[in-house]
Amino acid sequence: MRRLSLSVQIGLGLVAGLALGLLASSAGPGLLQQGVSLLEIPGQIWLNLLRMCVVPLVVAALVAGVGGIGDVRRLGRMGVRTFAFVFGMLLLAAFLGLVVASALVPLAPVSAETAAALRASAAQGAGTVTEMTGRVQGLRQFLLDLVPGNPVKAAADGSLLPLTVFAVLFGAAAGTLDEPHRRTLLGVFEAATEALIRIIHWIMIAAPVGVFCLVAPVTARIGWQTLQSLLVFILAVMAGTTLFALLVYAPAVRLLARRPVAAFARTIMPGAAVGFTTTSSMAALPTMMDTALQQLRMSNGVAGFVLPVAATLNRPGGAIYQMCAVVFVGSLYGVALGPVQLATAVATCLLMTFSIASIPSATVFTTAPVLLAAGLPVESIALLIGVDRIPDMFRTGLNCIGHQVTAAVVARGEGESLA
Repeated sequence: MRRLSLSVQIGLGLVAGLALGLLASSAGPGLLQQGVSLLEIPGQIWLNLLRMCVVPLVVAALVAGVGGIGDVRRLGRMGVRTFAFVFGMLLLAAFLGLVVASALVPLAPVSAETAAALRASAAQGAGTVTEMTGRVQGLRQFLLDLVPGNPVKAAADGSLLPLTVFAVLFGAAAGTLDEPHRRTLLGVFEAATEALIRIIHWIMIAAPVGVFCLVAPVTARIGWQTLQSLLVFILAVMAGTTLFALLVYAPAVRLLARRPVAAFARTIMPGAAVGFTTTSSMAALPTMMDTALQQLRMSNGVAGFVLPVAATLNRPGGAIYQMCAVVFVGSLYGVALGPVQLATAVATCLLMTFSIASIPSATVFTTAPVLLAAGLPVESIALLIGVDRIPDMFRTGLNCIGHQVTAAVVARGEGESLA
């Protein structure tokens, strides 16, 4: 009998986790919910196994990839292609989120009673909101943090963007060394990358079980009743991210990467599934790297450079989410949003997607400046954070699709033939 593919196994684990979580939620407090909550322990252990590979893999892959390029001009060309594609996708995502939310939110207005209860909840969470917004980076601090004063501390803190800057510079310098020293140094980082990918293969054997253990407890806590009051917002985010994958990324794969869309989608599904269930692009980065090198047959130079950079900066799901939040909060509080307010919100959204910190539900935290730019009450974040798990899954899943599409497009632009 033919063995099921890893993607199908992960999908089955996701469905089983959702089913068990909904069953526990409908059963109410009791032994079933207590038992389901215990599944978080093996789920977090599996997630930590993935996360432990992220920092060493980013450094090793970037140094080996950038150093292997050798030609600094090619590195600059790849950087321009990557940033241009990422920025274009973020701009399209922000506008699509605005259009989808504007179409869906008015179809299901919040009742007066529910609105009053939500406003009361937001007022009670004002302290939490103040604490969260204090963690949002300003532009000045974002630019200062690009260059790490201590790369080791950046690695310990999980600050991928400054660590990426250091690794790119180190790799570029390694590529200019004399051939004996260059081969010796890059050989170490190439071997480290291969060893880390082998560890990832071992970890991914348990992916269906890990996904099941992560999803079931979350679904049991949220339940359908809790989601009903904000269902329209959740549906808008789900619709926006799904449409973006179909209307923007699918044509990009066909026209720019010149690959069959269905086959490409099947190939990148493991990385997207890990991102979807863990709500972390960084946790999915090892799987995406493995897919790029082993399945798509992408070069070390492109995969090692583009994927870490994309995982750090490319967040179309966050852009869609933030614009949906603007429209939803405006409707909730009865604020009419004009063209100037919406344009300001889009511009702020683009800036904030580049400064999302590596913390849970980070996109929600950086939504505060976007709401303020549109003249909306920042207290509404207290409403969004409580039901963020499902939107977070969809936006992270889209982000992980986008990281892999970006790498494929850049690879094709560099003249590589993908499998």
